[in-house]
Amino acid sequence: MSESVIALPDAAANRASERAAWIGAEINDLAELYIRTAERLAELNSRAMNTAIDEQRVVALEAAAARSPFGAWRLQTSYALANTAKAVAWWRHVNEIMLGAAAEAVNNAESRVNSNFMALSSAFEDAVSGVGSSILTGDPAHAVNGMNKAVQIVDTDGKVVAPPRSR
Repeated sequence: MSESVIALPDAAANRASERAAWIGAEINDLAELYIRTAERLAELNSRAMNTAIDEQRVVALEAAAARSPFGAWRLQTSYALANTAKAVAWWRHVNEIMLGAAAEAVNNAESRVNSNFMALSSAFEDAVSGVGSSILTGDPAHAVNGMNKAVQIVDTDGKVVAPPRSR
């Protein structure tokens, strides 16, 4: 007794390379998104550090000019509220960057799923169109011929075997 398998001609190799290309493109898109996000965060941090250093230099010069420890302390505490507001603004910017990146990633994933669904739907319509038209027109030869070209049942030796129902 021989074991039968269903083989699709030239489809396995093409699908494997298409799948690998699709996965590579998806990973590449995600990597680009992560790099853009990291660049934006690095730019934000660089600007924040440069601004903080410049402001602290000005505060230190004013404190040195105050000539009293109490004046210097009062100057430092007067900037505490402003520094708190700057920290909150920095976190708001980080949040906007991260949420923007997450929204872009979700949008990309949704568009990929939609395009794959549309391709699958179109392929299904193409596969069924011959069967549907043969039923409506009363010409079964069109559907049978299409199915014979699309799928062949082969045994372990590679010989085409007729389906059991057609014998």
